[in-house]
Amino acid sequence: MQRRRSLPVITASVVLGLSLTTTLAACSGGDDPTPSRTPSSSRSASPEPTGRTTRTPAATDTPSSATSAPPSAGTPSDDQTGSADDGNVPGTGNGSGVDQPTSVDFGAVAAQGVAAAGGGTTVSIVGAGDNWTVVVSGPDGSQTQSVVSATLDRVTSGPFPKDADAATKAVNVARSGSLRVQAADAATRALAAVPGSSLTSLVLGGSGSAPVWTATVTASGATRTVTVDGLTGSATAS
Repeated sequence: MQRRRSLPVITASVVLGLSLTTTLAACSGGDDPTPSRTPSSSRSASPEPTGRTTRTPAATDTPSSATSAPPSAGTPSDDQTGSADDGNVPGTGNGSGVDQPTSVDFGAVAAQGVAAAGGGTTVSIVGAGDNWTVVVSGPDGSQTQSVVSATLDRVTSGPFPKDADAATKAVNVARSGSLRVQAADAATRALAAVPGSSLTSLVLGGSGSAPVWTATVTASGATRTVTVDGLTGSATAS
């Protein structure tokens, strides 16, 4: 009789123990610290794979950075906007580069004027320094004017026709026909009459039978007039 009573007590203890174990197991499942991982949360938290990292190009890789750099001091400039060098220097403007030659060959100056006019007689030489205006009377008394460079020994402007009426043409023909002292000789005689002087003008005048050269010269800042007889060559300074 003693064994029959103890069996129910043991069975009840086993059942109670199983219930307690189940309860503890249920409680322990709720305390699991490992969080659940969803596909969406894991994708948003994970970084982009390193194999696909986007590389930002450096500033030196762009064409603009290469072209914007200033040229070095040794790089020649392509600027061709400066003024071109034509080889002329300040002076007469005709390329001689000389404003005041040390001497003037009035024979050569007169010859250039005559050649430009196609022949005739020099009746006037006026100018200073390198530029001289030469007037030539032709066989018919018509006049031609040219500018001659004493340094270059050539005509730099002209020839141009110079107005002359019928009376002037007739006188020019008469003077040229009777003239014995040409322009170059008259210039030499006028300069000799005033030592150290320079010529500024030489003009043929007078009558057809008695031509006279009138020369204007300067010496020591003073201007003087010299007349040269067109027939004898005698010079008189005043």
